[in-house]
Amino acid sequence: MSEDIRVIDLIGRLEDMLMEAGKIPLSKRVSVDREEMLDLLYNLKERLPYELDTALKILDEQDSILEAAKNDARFILEDAKREREQSIKACNEDIALRKKQADNEMETMMREATLRAEELVSESRTMKEAKARSEKLIREAQEYSRNIRDGARGYSMDQLESVESTLSLILAEVRENKGKL
Repeated sequence: MSEDIRVIDLIGRLEDMLMEAGKIPLSKRVSVDREEMLDLLYNLKERLPYELDTALKILDEQDSILEAAKNDARFILEDAKREREQSIKACNEDIALRKKQADNEMETMMREATLRAEELVSESRTMKEAKARSEKLIREAQEYSRNIRDGARGYSMDQLESVESTLSLILAEVRENKGKL
């Protein structure tokens, strides 16, 4: 028999031989060609160890293939976990960096806003101070002007009274001199 014949094929041929065998009347027995049956059984015995051995090798290989696949799967899973952890770490670092940048920008904006507010307050304070000084200067100038006007009026009155007095004396002298004439 050829090497390509498998045990299952030999069993199939035995089955066919028994199904096609002639029945012995009044019994469940059948008549088969003894030589052909022995030849099939011999081939079956010869092929069975080879196919069992091949099947066991396939099972062994299957186990090692499954083990290798499990190992590959474990490696891929561990690699994926590492990549995920690295991605998470990178994302967390990026988030921390962006948060720090945002905090710095916010801090800078707050400083600038505070400085601007202080400038506005200072300008407002300066404006209030300038307004208060100008109002004070205006009051002082009005008072000085009133004092000068009052002083000028008093001086003018004094001068006019002095002129009037002088003129009264001159007029009295003129009348006296006129009366003498």
